[in-house]
Amino acid sequence: MKTKLSIVGGLVISAALLYFAFRNIDFSKLAEIYSRVNPLIIIPTFFVVLAEMFFRGLRWKLLLDPARPVRFWDAFRLEAAGLALSNVLPLRLGEIVRGTFGAGLFTIPVVTVFATILVERALDTIVLVILFVLAARLGGITGGFISYGGYFWVLLGGLLAGLLMLVFIDEIITHRFFSGFFNKFPRVTKGLGHLALGVRAFHSFKTAAAVVALAAGQWILDALNFYLVARAFGISDIVNGFRCVVLLFSAAVAVSIPGMPGYFGNFEFAIAKVAGSWGVNREVAFAYATCVHVLGYVFITIAGMIFVYQMGQSLGKVWAQFSGKAADDAR
Repeated sequence: MKTKLSIVGGLVISAALLYFAFRNIDFSKLAEIYSRVNPLIIIPTFFVVLAEMFFRGLRWKLLLDPARPVRFWDAFRLEAAGLALSNVLPLRLGEIVRGTFGAGLFTIPVVTVFATILVERALDTIVLVILFVLAARLGGITGGFISYGGYFWVLLGGLLAGLLMLVFIDEIITHRFFSGFFNKFPRVTKGLGHLALGVRAFHSFKTAAAVVALAAGQWILDALNFYLVARAFGISDIVNGFRCVVLLFSAAVAVSIPGMPGYFGNFEFAIAKVAGSWGVNREVAFAYATCVHVLGYVFITIAGMIFVYQMGQSLGKVWAQFSGKAADDAR
């Protein structure tokens, strides 16, 4: 029942946002807008998405290696499969599938694998917020999320504190002030040890720097796709590089709200609203948002689903096996 309620709730939110995104759109103009798009500029977006997936796979490999060295190809295909499943199944199921399958494939404790995924999400948020603040300052962008700048610093501080605690959890457990306490709870200590393996990559400055650089590179590639599509629509004079980072941040905030698989509605509403506030025509802003979303969605979903079926799985099998677990995790 809770699974069904979570799914229905996400669908309702996305439907409402789709309504607001579609509202007041003159659909007779959309065909004309799309006909003016330069496809030669859009083609490179597929290579940018592939590079972004490459960065994701390599980053995950670096996070997993301290626990047990893994092949890049295995990390890459599981990363792609997870993204695809999250695009077509509710409850962000792809992350749970990736972590569970990864633990089995790599013979690494489940807690350790999910710790690396948790680090990915925390690092993604930290890097994106920093890029957003820098883009807003350097691009002279005001209003909107910028008005809540103080909250961003609090968010960054909290995430950094949590990440540092994970990084140094080994030292905390063995410290003479805490070792006596943890020795009384061997199972907890063992679990924390597995958790610590997921962040051990940060014990090496070189590896930590590479992981952070890959996270930044991943987001910059995403922003590049926003810019390429803006050029194809002829609005790059308004939607410049700095504003593309702001749009990327806005999209990330929008898809953090529960929605349908693929977050259609959430994405379009946020992008069209922000681009429209900069003076982009309402229909052009909507067409632009839809194009950016669909291009990435289609490529990632097709590529990831190929890997899902290559591993002997299917949508039905995955849903039957993991839907209950996803609902438990959501609670």
